[in-house]
Amino acid sequence: LTAGLGRSVRSPGTRGSPVETPNGFSGLIKFTQDTYLALATDGIGSKLMLAAKLGNYESVAIDCVAMNVNDLLCIGAEPLAFVDYIATPKPDPSTHAALGRSLAEGCRQARVTLSGGETATLPEMVKEYDMAGTALGWLPKGSELDGTRIAPGSSKMIGIPSNGIHSNGYSLVRKVLEIAKPDLNSPPPFAATSSTRHEATIFKAAGGDAALTLADVLLNP
Repeated sequence: LTAGLGRSVRSPGTRGSPVETPNGFSGLIKFTQDTYLALATDGIGSKLMLAAKLGNYESVAIDCVAMNVNDLLCIGAEPLAFVDYIATPKPDPSTHAALGRSLAEGCRQARVTLSGGETATLPEMVKEYDMAGTALGWLPKGSELDGTRIAPGSSKMIGIPSNGIHSNGYSLVRKVLEIAKPDLNSPPPFAATSSTRHEATIFKAAGGDAALTLADVLLNP
């Protein structure tokens, strides 16, 4: 796909021209003599199918923001702004409201501006909600993290344990659920508490101290 795009119409070294990086999940373009802009785009993926099954969209847009800003952070950029795209077979005000609350919370946590978005009603193309977004960031020229400065003996790898599935691997998760057929509204068959699962779900229904369910854990951002 990338090879088929051809060369940029922006001349090398001019504002908006691409900055070649050997690695990374974000694209860089030149902005000023000393700064680059970084762009990343991603979606929620099949976690949305689980949200649709449970009728709960109160946290999934946080994943959409996180997947994009994390890609910016991986190249050393500071995330600045975010725009979203929602495709739906039929607009549903309550679902849109839930996604809006979730988007606002995701942008608040990431400290980015939600600067725009688009909703498309496509009954002949999509059968349930889909959501993607694009994030914009910036970084000083020369500070990009592209792996070229990693050297044996002088570099260290830091591992940070994950506190959840977040938004990756849900095709496998859904397959496990299909085979195991657990009750999603029952407590999970493993230790999971609100203190270790990022306050359960951000917008967990006003049950306060209600016990976590497997659905809560799986939809946790």
